[in-house]
Formats: sequence, structure tokens, C-alpha cells
Amino acid sequence: MDALSPSPAPSPEAPPSATIGLAPPQLDLSVLPPRIRRELRASHVGETVAVALYDGVAGATSDPEVLRFAASHRRVERRHLRLFEAVLPPDKRSALPAFWRWSGRVMGGLPAWLGPPYFYAVVAGVEAWVDGHYARQIALARRLAPDPDLLNLLEACRLDERLHARDAIRLDPAPPWTARALAGLAVFLSRVGVRAARWV
Repeated sequence: MDALSPSPAPSPEAPPSATIGLAPPQLDLSVLPPRIRRELRASHVGETVAVALYDGVAGATSDPEVLRFAASHRRVERRHLRLFEAVLPPDKRSALPAFWRWSGRVMGGLPAWLGPPYFYAVVAGVEAWVDGHYARQIALARRLAPDPDLLNLLEACRLDERLHARDAIRLDPAPPWTARALAGLAVFLSRVGVRAARWV
């Protein structure tokens, strides 16, 4: 049975995580292709932004459901970030951590301030895009660095992001066009951010 097929009732509680109990891969970064090292740096940045996105919600809304959603999903994203921190030593990470954290806080805080439809639309759009981004990384890793532990990490994170997108869609399946437009902008900025993170 497809692991993605169950559709639990809408809930702001913590979603299941495919990364529970997952050990970080033991990688020799010196032998990895440069392209894979760049992708790992981009993933570390992405998870940094994701944690900060949910951090940005707390001061932007008093909606209890949004706050519960953000807190529970943050726990999963924090687990992702710890895994990538274990893979990448500080000298191999992006040189712009403060900028990425600020970006994430804005990406979470602004839509939360505008209201739940905007927040859920941004989460759904960005997480769906991240699902595809991880899929492309997995395909690249299979070609250039087919380490089973690395592939398991990327696939587990991808599964979690897909579930996050579905959670957001279930909570607001028909956001207004303005919320969808904001989500489109957030996806565009995420795409630009990943490209930059590969190099700085």
C-alpha cells in the first residue's frame, strides 16, 4: 500500500514523521561530487528557513489552530535540520545563516498575520514545491552518489514535506486568489533561495 494514501482527519496536531529514529548518514564529504555537496548545503538552508518560518508565526497571530499547526510542524522541521546539521559541519554550510532565518520568519509571519487562508496557502504551496525539490535531489543522488543512507534521508524528508502540504490543504482547501498569489510568490522566492544557497 502506498505510504501516502492514508488521509487522516484534519488536525493541527503533530503529523507523523518518516524521520523518527532515522540516523544521519555517515558521509565522507571529501569524496562526494561537488554538485551533491551543493545540494546538501541547499537542503540545510531549506530546513533552516522552514524552522524559522514556523518561528515567525508566534508573534504574528493569536489564532490557536494556526499556532498549534506551526508548533507541531516546527518539531518535524527541527528534526530535519538536526539531521542535516549532523551531515554538514559548520564550514560546509551557507555563509548567510542570519539572512535565511530572517527570510523564513518573514515567509511565515506575513501570511500568518494576514490570516489562516494565507498561512495555509503558503505552507501548502511551498511544501509541495519542496516535495518536488527533494524528488529532483533524490534522482541526482541516485546518479552521482547512490549512498543508501543519503537516499533514505532525502526520501524521508520528502515524505514529511508532502504530508505537511496535505495537512495545510486539508485545513483550507479553497483559499482566495490573493492567498494563492502570495503562495506563488513564496514558491518563486524559495526557488531563487535554493539556487543562491548552492553557492553561498
